[in-house]
Amino acid sequence: MVLRVVVGYTGAVGAQVVRLLLRDPGFEVVGVLVHHPEKDGRDVGELVGLDPVGLTATRDVDRLAGLKADVLSWHGRTWEPATIARFLRAGTSVYSGIGGWFLPGQPEFAEIQAAAEEGGAAFVAGGSIPGLVSDVLPLFVSGYSAEVRMVRAWQSNHVAHYPSAAQLEQGLGFGVPVEPGAGSSPVDDMWLWGIEQSARIVAAGLGIPFGEVRLTGKDFGLSPEDMVLEPSGLRVANGTPAGVRWTFTAFSRGAAFYELVNEQTARLDLGEGWRSSTEDPNWRVLIEGTPSIACQIGFPGEAGSDQASALNAARAVNFLPRIAAAAPGWRTRAGRSCPGGHAHGQSSRLSRPQSATHRVAPTPNRAAPGCLPDGR
Repeated sequence: MVLRVVVGYTGAVGAQVVRLLLRDPGFEVVGVLVHHPEKDGRDVGELVGLDPVGLTATRDVDRLAGLKADVLSWHGRTWEPATIARFLRAGTSVYSGIGGWFLPGQPEFAEIQAAAEEGGAAFVAGGSIPGLVSDVLPLFVSGYSAEVRMVRAWQSNHVAHYPSAAQLEQGLGFGVPVEPGAGSSPVDDMWLWGIEQSARIVAAGLGIPFGEVRLTGKDFGLSPEDMVLEPSGLRVANGTPAGVRWTFTAFSRGAAFYELVNEQTARLDLGEGWRSSTEDPNWRVLIEGTPSIACQIGFPGEAGSDQASALNAARAVNFLPRIAAAAPGWRTRAGRSCPGGHAHGQSSRLSRPQSATHRVAPTPNRAAPGCLPDGR
């Protein structure tokens, strides 16, 4: 049975999700939500750089929720729990690329959970960070260690070719003058919000109580010249940030158990300690335990491409059959069996573990056997 999908927004990740779905016979794109008036009513294929497909994009959320699609793939700029809840109540399961990674304790948890149960739909969130480097990979690697003392993770992304000027400027602060002595910024708060949820997932996987997470470091790499990033068109003036590095530390019973360093750069000449080559790994993880284990992964031949968006889109598409088949309610990605990729030209739904009408039993917030084994 073909899975009917609505895609929320056509930014870098959302557009790639649409392209992947249109090329996969296991999916039918039945609706696409857009932000801007100039995109409203345009052919979806043309919006994402393909030939026309006979489906027009819309800004009408009610119309799309009324389609009662199997699943929504949400890739907005912001976390909108009220909108997500509308789809869940309509019986549409949701994969979110922004927000909802670990909902217990969040003010919107009750709203999301009630809507999911009312509609018989499921919700899960994922991505690369929060996601791959901040909880998925650390928990997986920790499953090969015992007596885990510390989880450390690093992201070092070269994002000069990211297509969204708004996300580079508002999400990373590129080109925004640094105010000496300024306190926590909205960008800092946004990252702290996301990384706290990853730290909670890791704590749950390790079986320890979560205390708090703090922003324990922030550094800027300043551009040595005026520059314009392509294809986003973002102007970065001489002396404004072309790189930023946050360090977050999470605590359990007053002791640090988790540290994440998130570095984003638009140049490779920002100086000692900053990423200096496209060959450098994007992600590293170190588990301090018995034994201690280190691993690193990255994109081969990264220069001139937006591999991060492709990764996030692939993760979303691979997860859609799993979340459509899940029992109603919120789920962590650590509680779902691993969605694997699929061969080029083959439907990602040919080897689905359950049909769309079969709901699997709920899984507590623990790693699924064979997917994310947790260390102790």
